[in-house]
Amino acid sequence: MGRSRRHEGGGGGERRGAGAGGVAAAAFAALLLGCVVMALVGGAAAQGPRLPSDYKTLSGAAPLVVARGGFSGAFPDSSEGAYSFGASASAPGTAMWCDVQLTKDGVGLCLRDVNMKNCTTVDQTYPGRKRTYVIDGVHKTGWFVPDFTSAELLQSVYLTQAIWSRTERMDGIYPIVTVPDVQSIVNTSPIWLNVQHPIFYKQRDLDMSSYIHSIRKLVRMDYISSPEIGFLRNISARVRRRTKLVFSFLDKKLLDHSVNQTYGSLARNLTFVRSVASGILVPKDYIWPVTADNYLLPSTSIVTEAHEAGLEIYASGFVNDKAVPFNYSYDPLAEYLNFVGDGGFSVDGVLSDYPITASEAIGCFANLNSSKTDHVTGKPLVISHNGASGDYPDCTDLAYHSAVDDGADVIDCPVQVTSDGVLMCMSSINLLDTTNNAAFIAKSLGIDMVDSVTAALSAAGFSNQTTKEVLIRSTDSAVLVKLKQQKTRCKLVYTLPLGIGDASKPSLKDIKAFAEAVVVDRTSVFALSYDFIMGQNRIVRDLQAAGLAVYAQVFRNEYVAHPFDFLGDPTVEINYYVQTFNLSGMITDFPKTVRRYKENTCTALGKDMPKYMRPVEAGSLADFLRSFQTQPPSVAPMPALNSSSVEEPPLPTAAPRNVPPGGGAPADAAGTAGGAAPSDASSGGAPPSDARHTATGSSGMLLVVLVSAALLI
Repeated sequence: MGRSRRHEGGGGGERRGAGAGGVAAAAFAALLLGCVVMALVGGAAAQGPRLPSDYKTLSGAAPLVVARGGFSGAFPDSSEGAYSFGASASAPGTAMWCDVQLTKDGVGLCLRDVNMKNCTTVDQTYPGRKRTYVIDGVHKTGWFVPDFTSAELLQSVYLTQAIWSRTERMDGIYPIVTVPDVQSIVNTSPIWLNVQHPIFYKQRDLDMSSYIHSIRKLVRMDYISSPEIGFLRNISARVRRRTKLVFSFLDKKLLDHSVNQTYGSLARNLTFVRSVASGILVPKDYIWPVTADNYLLPSTSIVTEAHEAGLEIYASGFVNDKAVPFNYSYDPLAEYLNFVGDGGFSVDGVLSDYPITASEAIGCFANLNSSKTDHVTGKPLVISHNGASGDYPDCTDLAYHSAVDDGADVIDCPVQVTSDGVLMCMSSINLLDTTNNAAFIAKSLGIDMVDSVTAALSAAGFSNQTTKEVLIRSTDSAVLVKLKQQKTRCKLVYTLPLGIGDASKPSLKDIKAFAEAVVVDRTSVFALSYDFIMGQNRIVRDLQAAGLAVYAQVFRNEYVAHPFDFLGDPTVEINYYVQTFNLSGMITDFPKTVRRYKENTCTALGKDMPKYMRPVEAGSLADFLRSFQTQPPSVAPMPALNSSSVEEPPLPTAAPRNVPPGGGAPADAAGTAGGAAPSDASSGGAPPSDARHTATGSSGMLLVVLVSAALLI
């Protein structure tokens, strides 16, 4: 969604030199990716160990990554920073996309749209020059490139982000880039010129065909695309033979005014398109249609039809910060895979605002269905969080079965208890936020949580087997101390309080007395300010140095769950935690995403690992912004964990409970997601339902989470 944005950073020309942003962006890319930006190595090594024949593209080569306006998901579209970072952070051979616009005096610029309202500061610099035009039959109001000279735009107008979900802190840093300047910014990267509105420019005595011809010796034009087939026909004899012409499809109901045919009708006549172009660029829904409620329909046959007509086919519209169809579990990488192999076909390229994600998908994750081998062996364990709760309601049978199917190593069960002593796997529903501890339950309800859970595990058969490890996790050290005293065979895991930046040595000694492992929340790992990482805390290092296994929680796929430093990509975040911390486990709403990461073919390549799979340098984005005085405000250090935060008084003896009507002792039970199975008290609790027991039986481990909230029903 576009927006008119506030101009951050004022008009200080001293920090807006035409080259400063690009040089800084290249340096930032080196920092962010934890590497030196070097000459690009051979594509085969960087793309991973697969052979070209693995891809079902027209040529059999790997699909092309096309960076729309450079890395426009992180930097303003078509800025020097976006192009520099896009070339440095993506797969070798990634093409840099430029939407060509012409000024009143015929200078070519790279700008997201002919209407500059949402992508520049033009409305602030020239507030009185708003106009309304009819473009392709539609009335549009704003500030239009051909109404301005190049001097007016290049000297006093600056680029902004055009998408609401993206940070405003880079607004006003970068000047507009000319088309010839892109060549010097991206060096050897292929260049893709997109010409949006040739007819509109022709009406203003500006000829796009003549302009393209005039720069043929200045710019390496590897690809030229346009939604006007007449324009492509006109320039076909004026460009070099190696330049690929690509016809860009718009909405099927719209009209290509150059031939007076709808795009829908042209899609049914690809033989005609092939007479003009060597490829087509289509919106994603031409290939995978989507319902009104955001679910995928069966794929169309347009990829096969294009290949049969001898056309390459490229898909457009890939971004990380917009909700993808629910079938992809909010994971942008999963969407790419459906276009480059998992769907049974492969497009010849993808147009993306986040080329690092496209590079990962094509270079490291494509065609994994043929092999389920973990290339990231051993750690981290994939631990579900309320089952696969990103896809299904928490702690339901669907969520648990999905977690097993998705490859979780450990299935979790957050234990809740009803007033009549029934244990359930159920996430908190906030009925008793202020009394969620085992001591309250023992005193007020007469239920000993430790004994109840121990009995339920025994009744379910977990005490007399060695094939499945059981982990018991709690925020209450007294619970774990009691289990330790009972010489439990379960692995005890302590959940740290939120907002802890590091740990004192006495607190670490206290934890080791009753636990083998700890759970750290992701919010404690970094100091964050407005979703920017300002620095990395010591907490994980402290815990590991003390000999404690560390599990981190909760990993999610939704783009709003990630700091900006991870570029809206859950795989970038997972990769950072795995390679930087060597975690023992990752607790996630989406087990499939972490499991798939462990199957990637690139992180085991050692020195040949492609740069886009190297961990980012946390905090580099804020450091980069600091050079322009647009960084987010600093934050105070998080407090350290101390012994007083860890130690809890011993659990009280469970108070006597009233005998229910009809006599006999109150029932204890081990329940399932959303239900309970009562049993005779002497049994110590009944096993879970068959469905739940089957789910845990399919997984190697069970994590029992003693959140110990009292659920009164």
